[in-house]
Amino acid sequence: MSHRMAVTVICDGNRPDFVTDETTPVMASLKRAGTWFANQRGIFPSATRASSASIATGSHPLSHGLRGNCMGLPIDGGFEFHDAGKPEFFDTFRQHYGRMLARPAVSERVSGLHGAIIASNVSPGAAFFHDSYSHAHMYHRELCYAPGRMPTGETMKTSAGHEGDTVTTMRFIEALLEKRPSSATLWLSEPDVSMHAAPLGSDVHLAALAGADLLVGRVAEVVDRLRDEGHDVLFIVGSDHGHESVTEAIPVERRLFEAGFKTSLEGPDVLVAPQGCAAFIHFGGDSATRRVEAADWLRQQAWIGEVFMGEDLAALGQIPGDDLIAIDMAKAEGTNINGVPGLSAMAVRFDEEIGEVRRDCGMHGGRGPYETNPVLLMVGEGFEAGRLVQEESSITDIAPSIIRHLALPETDMDGRALQQN
Repeated sequence: MSHRMAVTVICDGNRPDFVTDETTPVMASLKRAGTWFANQRGIFPSATRASSASIATGSHPLSHGLRGNCMGLPIDGGFEFHDAGKPEFFDTFRQHYGRMLARPAVSERVSGLHGAIIASNVSPGAAFFHDSYSHAHMYHRELCYAPGRMPTGETMKTSAGHEGDTVTTMRFIEALLEKRPSSATLWLSEPDVSMHAAPLGSDVHLAALAGADLLVGRVAEVVDRLRDEGHDVLFIVGSDHGHESVTEAIPVERRLFEAGFKTSLEGPDVLVAPQGCAAFIHFGGDSATRRVEAADWLRQQAWIGEVFMGEDLAALGQIPGDDLIAIDMAKAEGTNINGVPGLSAMAVRFDEEIGEVRRDCGMHGGRGPYETNPVLLMVGEGFEAGRLVQEESSITDIAPSIIRHLALPETDMDGRALQQN
């Protein structure tokens, strides 16, 4: 029996200005075959793990509950650093909050139809928070599971990069043709991995774009096959965020210690949770009373773009707190060594030297014009071929568009369906 399906491919970190006939001919062709959203926006922070949760749930962090790529969780005297990409953080999050995400993912919404598959070659956290209540068939190097998080015993021998993306894509296609699920998501690690490792616009970056484009083309061929069988397929190609080029790396936690806001360099009273080109700063213990003073000091630093507290964070769709400051690192006009626009400082905790290594390479997480402008194109019913949409859209609109295509209730989402009809 034929049925409606939604097939999504996320090319992590891709920027709209990198989608051209020369660099990504498949995606450029799909751009003409469907609707292109030129003013697509990410969340704050424009980082993969929280963005994965937002794409899955159609909601901002304020609604789904995963603040960023890394987080500070309270302990005696302050906060402890946690990397949300690590496999163990999935259980840490559940134990701390007594739940997983506060909004249902697409995988849960389609569990009463033909189910969901997710094949991911990014971090375990980004993969598992895309399906926080484990309703999907998951294919990931850390764990392959069936609905209910039941391990299948399958092993995905992959690592981030094109080779691992290729293995993941082939497994995705196999599962897609075997199960013909209502929702199918493939999350590639490229071009993000190469953009972090090499200057934007370099041969390494361009090769990563070409490799990701090739894999999108393989999925597009399968989508055509499914359509020939009578399935009504909505095909979505996008990214979770864009990239800026690094100008310098600032050891924010070290600077706060040097300014006297932190009692010891590695003490828990002030903790910085870097998000690339942004950061969250947690204040506990005896330092909690100096949060406003620290915010005023931060606003005077040349490496700071903006400082957010309280309701200013909520207005960004982020989780506010009376122990928290968020910072967006300083942006600059101009281009990197390869003529690619978009420049930003990068936040780290302590490392004084990493800036020299990362200069001109890609980074994201803040509110710069390029890091917050991911790719989105949609091909299928309700998305006119060759249409260019200039009005603002969001990664939170992807889930509602899938749900409308599948004729399911559009509830408990911050985003909106993007179909014309």
